[in-house]
Amino acid sequence: MKIPRLAWSLAMSSALSFAALPFARAQDQHTDQPATHTVKRGDTLWDLAKKYLGDAYLWPSIYRLNTNQIEDPHWIYPGEVLRLPGGSAPGTIAEVRRPSNRTVFTPALIGRTSNAPAGAVARPHVAIGDVIRASWVGPESGPKGSGKLLFSADIPGIDQKRTLYNFQLYDKLLMIPPVGSVAAEHERFVAYTLGETIEGLGTIVIPTAVLEVVRAPRNNEAATVQVLQLFGSLDANAPIVALDTSGAGATGRPHAYTDVRATTIRAIHRSAVLPSLGYDVLFDLTSKDGMKIGDEIELFRPREVAVQDERPAIPEVSIGTAQVIRVTPFGTTARVVTQQQPAIRVGESVRVIARMP
Repeated sequence: MKIPRLAWSLAMSSALSFAALPFARAQDQHTDQPATHTVKRGDTLWDLAKKYLGDAYLWPSIYRLNTNQIEDPHWIYPGEVLRLPGGSAPGTIAEVRRPSNRTVFTPALIGRTSNAPAGAVARPHVAIGDVIRASWVGPESGPKGSGKLLFSADIPGIDQKRTLYNFQLYDKLLMIPPVGSVAAEHERFVAYTLGETIEGLGTIVIPTAVLEVVRAPRNNEAATVQVLQLFGSLDANAPIVALDTSGAGATGRPHAYTDVRATTIRAIHRSAVLPSLGYDVLFDLTSKDGMKIGDEIELFRPREVAVQDERPAIPEVSIGTAQVIRVTPFGTTARVVTQQQPAIRVGESVRVIARMP
């Protein structure tokens, strides 16, 4: 059937107008919204999403726009200028992120520069969230004088015992503080579980949650804490230690360093058939050896000497690099940041290639 030209034009005009409505509404919604927000002390992505987007649960929209600045969405720093969804000024062109040529086999970057805007407060070289989540080497029997979780602080709505398992974010729990701690309000603690014990090194301590005191202990009562971050399963009787981020706030950059000494990988956290980027390697250099958070190490296969009448010498092979994220008197934890070879195994060699000031 042939449709009259006028009727066709009217139909198309109506369809286009209807399709344009959501766009027009989106434009109206953000007419007065600023393009950016300068972070102030106490700001969180949750609060910014509630303020600018009207819904705190939309905070990932702000995070995705600012991944060039935000390494860990739990931590933003005063002075950072964050882009806001829908806040670009008229006529501006959205930033285009060109695909990178870097792969997991790209060589190490020493002395990386910051993307923070001019005048912004310097950010720590290692994100505080990486330090908090990192497994570390403790004494063979685990940390001394640990406290422990008891059970949920809330009374169940039905006739049953208090909750003992599978605690979740923002749950309030009762806690016996570690030895020597007063558990003052807002003080933070880490719940952990113990991993394998390695002869000559120590026991791997694996954080499972960060807890904040919301009611200090009084009259021999237990302290009340709230779950702020959750990294794994959290149940009653989980051991507790004070949150330790010492050495994590340095804003300098590591300088190239030559160290003829070498040690070996003694453990890999999150064991896998083929560990790769983001995995943690643990070895026996310690704070007594001058190791600091932010130092950089190289993983390598040493040169093999020639075998007479069999083969020539085998050259050294670089496997990858890692950034130190936790140091204790028992050992060091480093997270793999670049990789040139697929083989990251216990027993591969480690040496320091850059040190923090």
